Amino acid sequence: MTESATGAGTGRDVVATDRETSTRGDRLVSVRDLRTYYDERTLLSRSPPVKAVDGVSFDLFEGETLGLVGESGCGKTTLGRTLVGLEDATDGTVEVEGRDVTDGGDAEWQRRVGMVFQDPDESLNDRQTVGQIVREPLEAHGWPRLSVAVEGVPEATVSGSGPVVGGRVAAGGDARADAPSATGDADDGPDVTVSLGRGTHEVSVRERLPLTADEVTVSVDRGERPTVSVQVDKSVAELRRDRAEELLARVGLSEEHVRRYPHQFSGGQRQRVGIARALALEPDFLVLDEPVSALDVSVQARIINLLEEIQADLGLTYLFIAHDLSVVRHIADRVAVMYLGNVVELGATEAVFADPSHPYTLSLLSAIPGSGSPWDGERVTLRGTPPSPRDPPSGCPFATRCPAKIRSDEFDLPEATWRALDELRVVFRTRARSEDSLVEAAKALVGLPVDAEAIDDAVGDLFGDRELPSAARAVVDEAVDLAKGGDDRAAADRLREAFGSRCDAEAPEAYATGDGERESRCLRCEDGYRGVAETVADRER
Repeated sequence: MTESATGAGTGRDVVATDRETSTRGDRLVSVRDLRTYYDERTLLSRSPPVKAVDGVSFDLFEGETLGLVGESGCGKTTLGRTLVGLEDATDGTVEVEGRDVTDGGDAEWQRRVGMVFQDPDESLNDRQTVGQIVREPLEAHGWPRLSVAVEGVPEATVSGSGPVVGGRVAAGGDARADAPSATGDADDGPDVTVSLGRGTHEVSVRERLPLTADEVTVSVDRGERPTVSVQVDKSVAELRRDRAEELLARVGLSEEHVRRYPHQFSGGQRQRVGIARALALEPDFLVLDEPVSALDVSVQARIINLLEEIQADLGLTYLFIAHDLSVVRHIADRVAVMYLGNVVELGATEAVFADPSHPYTLSLLSAIPGSGSPWDGERVTLRGTPPSPRDPPSGCPFATRCPAKIRSDEFDLPEATWRALDELRVVFRTRARSEDSLVEAAKALVGLPVDAEAIDDAVGDLFGDRELPSAARAVVDEAVDLAKGGDDRAAADRLREAFGSRCDAEAPEAYATGDGERESRCLRCEDGYRGVAETVADRER
């Protein structure tokens, strides 16, 4: 059965990624057309680059958790590492509150972002104590550099030593130091505030610092422009030690753990250490790269609860990377589904689970009993494996495995035959990417058949006694002859030309679906096509 869109291109609107988001918090991170490629070409090898992240766009809002899901190898971890500056972006932009941080060299952004890694065994240095591990980012960023504000005078000069940032304080109402707080974020306010009255002064210290007002000594030289001298009774080393102990206590560990080594802890405890390290610089944004996948189920729940408590207390924004959709449904406000370096569906978690609009999302949800998906049929098993990220399909990245693929109008074939044709094309594409042996290359040059028996076996396995119309059979035979002649790429292209559809030719835009706050990169979102669930249900019968 074939189908076509009536009025294709006049259906649902393409998503405007900068649309108003009045129901959410302020936009924190904006990702636009981000690409991260790994180019491993050498003088002896001209392989194309691995397109790990291939044109991703989305926004993250303050205080939310965005779940990022997809099968292994789809680019989830690379995307997270690119956002925090651990991988270099090939193209596109990452903006934080309007400031471009794509190149990863923005020192303020580095202080405002943290990452919790998947494997706590590999991510912690066994030669360091837990205290040293948590203090490491503090030392790397020169923490703390304490800023001072002076209230009650229009301008003042601040002097100090050690962690105190001195200098002239700007005029205009209450005087405040030009330097941001120890976090590096000016929005956090000054670390120490000195309020001047008539002949007296009061000192206050920002919360979350391992410091009290009693541990700050202030002397004031009054004059036309007062000079305020601020001395901290604790050394930098003491402040860092106390900060590490506070962080470990926050994640459920005790002071006695500070001097122990990672191998002396359980997996769940090691992950708590990783979380404490990520929180060291008081970040606004955390990338959580499958933080519970390596842990026992009972420990997973405790770590998830800890992450939720920390987010509620500190107002953090999370990118939560996972392949376990049940965990994502529990913790995420929105979910992004990733396939072959692309985000194919994005929306509110409950809306995506209740009504998936992309066939890849539907296939993932069909594998989870009680997922909440409307799909009530058998599990949707995807055929084959994802294409190589070195050679992704030219149209929709999911076209080679899609159970709801739009079919060509040129032939009226049973679904099983369509799938056999798709799989034969995948066989030829895979062979085209493989390195030929010297013997096979020589055979192709002189026109001898290349691995003819393997090709015949593949055709026999896929089609068997299946009847093909004469025109379709002629195309298959022509493609087989091309492959036997050593030109697998031309064989795959011949099948695509004859049996391909819009899905093979067009990379879908992000279509607005549902309430307009969701998006899906599937051509079936256009008016005139049957829905994804309806199509899959009909074909799976």
